[in-house]
Amino acid sequence: MPANPLFRYTLARLGALLIFATAATTTLAADYPTRSIRFVIPFAAGGTSDIIGRILSARMQESLGQTLVVDNRGGAGGTIGTDIVAKANPDGHTILLSSNGTHAVVPYLYKKLPYDPIKDFEPITMVAITPQVFAVNQELPVKSLKELISLAKSKPGALVFASSGVGSMGHLSGALLGQMAGIQLTHVPYKSAAVAYPDVFSGRVPLIFDTALSMTQHIKSNRVRALAVTTPVRAVNLPDLPTMSEAGLSGYASTLWIATHAPAGTPKTIVDRLNREFRRALNLPDVREQMALSGAEVLVGSPAELLAATHSDLKRFGEIVRAAKIEAQ
Repeated sequence: MPANPLFRYTLARLGALLIFATAATTTLAADYPTRSIRFVIPFAAGGTSDIIGRILSARMQESLGQTLVVDNRGGAGGTIGTDIVAKANPDGHTILLSSNGTHAVVPYLYKKLPYDPIKDFEPITMVAITPQVFAVNQELPVKSLKELISLAKSKPGALVFASSGVGSMGHLSGALLGQMAGIQLTHVPYKSAAVAYPDVFSGRVPLIFDTALSMTQHIKSNRVRALAVTTPVRAVNLPDLPTMSEAGLSGYASTLWIATHAPAGTPKTIVDRLNREFRRALNLPDVREQMALSGAEVLVGSPAELLAATHSDLKRFGEIVRAAKIEAQ
């Protein structure tokens, strides 16, 4: 039986539209980028994410032929800048320097997150991991993690640790320590780790978790005593410092990773191009050296690997946040 003429016409129109859409997407990808790229960093200038983002932006524009304009949009645990990218035009001209903080931690801190960390983004590539360091005031009578745990057990809740804020990686690292070691530590959040250090130096708040980048200078000047790094392996710039697992808390790992995402719907050809260019930049010897000096260790991968890491951390950090009953303030 012959097909209805209206049906044949509709199929032809749909086919033409599909061909047109495919051609338009191909042309867009082939010409990409056509203008400067907005590189949103959802944290304030001067921090670890900002330093890493600026190292990358300088080298990415060499191969892309367009400027990567760094746009610091800090606030609300990184959600403000992240939401900007989630709602941006998905043409590859707005990308995000993301982290497991923005994509795997804040979903559990805010009751009404303005974006979905999975559905609203296209993963591009992992960029780096940044170890946290656990350190204590020099006058505290402990020289190892085991001694610290023993002291904490003898004084439940008396030992206080500082971090750069509620829900920060330092906060979660301390919460995980308490959960795994069976000890009670009291958390004191600061607007930034830099603000916390005077209290740590004086002994008012004797414990702190902070990035290796910020902590290294204070370790070298003997203003704090570092006990361990939070990553599964030792930090490149602090090779003599044991991991928390090596120091006596087997299986402990709390790692901040930095990555890049584009808005959902960004064409795959553009995502693949960005993945290649980020990986090329991250494998340059001078970039790796600058990253190491910044306390970061390069870690690249495919979009699929970044997506898998996000799903894994959503589960892991969700368990930590729920057990510690952490809520955004």
